[in-house]
Amino acid sequence: MERASPGSEGFRLEVGNGGGSCSLRPGETLLKGAVRNGIRIPHLCMTGECGSCRCRLLQGKVRLKRDISHHVDAAALQRGYLLACQSEAQSDVLLAVPGGMDDQALISTSGRIRSVEVLNHDIRELAIELDEGIVYRAGQYAQLCVEGHPHLEATPRCYSFSTAPQGQPQSEVRFHVRLVPGGQFTEWLFAKSRVGHTITATGPLGDFGFRDDGRSVVCVAGGSGLAPIKAMLEHMSKRPAAPDTTLFFGARTQRDLYCLQTLSRLQSAWPGPGRLLVLPVLSNEAADSGWDGLRGGCTEHLERFCSPGASSFYLCGPPPMIDATLAKLQGNVPAHHIHYDRFFDRSHLAAENE
Repeated sequence: MERASPGSEGFRLEVGNGGGSCSLRPGETLLKGAVRNGIRIPHLCMTGECGSCRCRLLQGKVRLKRDISHHVDAAALQRGYLLACQSEAQSDVLLAVPGGMDDQALISTSGRIRSVEVLNHDIRELAIELDEGIVYRAGQYAQLCVEGHPHLEATPRCYSFSTAPQGQPQSEVRFHVRLVPGGQFTEWLFAKSRVGHTITATGPLGDFGFRDDGRSVVCVAGGSGLAPIKAMLEHMSKRPAAPDTTLFFGARTQRDLYCLQTLSRLQSAWPGPGRLLVLPVLSNEAADSGWDGLRGGCTEHLERFCSPGASSFYLCGPPPMIDATLAKLQGNVPAHHIHYDRFFDRSHLAAENE
């Protein structure tokens, strides 16, 4: 199948076992080409940080855009493993993609902003009414584009679904959006009322979410990283039984906390046999503020409230929080019991990945 030079439509990407095929644009990564053409490759960040898009090259040649050794060591690289988000085709390519989710349909549909509700001083809940219903799993996300915007129409922003799925195609979806200084999408959304504006949504994407492995659950969320965790907890609360679950909700000060009443209701209605414990942790709260809850970093309190070695971890939030928690768990919790989604913004990435 291999061609050493692109045809009139560019090199072709084929995903094995009937996963689909498409033409790639010049300079386009395998992952971006797949997403653009509705071909499912598990992924989260699209920047080479999470490792979720690890695949195996069966045929063809690629060029790596950056060092991927933190997810693919030299031995694995020799066997053909790569990150699809950091690989550009140098010939026609055949990939083996693990963990496909063939029961879900990837759709791209227009919709209109139904409401933008204040959650705290810099986070809003964005509700969108879609023209076509979508089925997703708690923990997944969608890519949003703003119709008619000179920069945001063609460059999507990624946001996690913030409510539990209904288990059937649903037309209303909700997201938590944090204001990022200099962020084109968030500054556009926060500038004035955008109710009624047309948004294009593509999803569901990503494979973050609850795995029922019989272990206790520990969630660590920071900022708008609470969105997929909240959706996951809502999903778990609808089950006949739920595991012992602890949520550490990290924030700087009390004004950065949100959804506490929702979390309290989930805590009260938790189906058991375990319990849900919600623990806000403030890292920069004034000493004389009257706050009598936990202070410092979330990792400082893990052993006090849970048994890390016997738990499965779900981490969502900014990279420093994720990295600190991963370092804390290293050597104590097997990697396959740690699931995480780094929430990147303009402060962590180039503008195009804000």
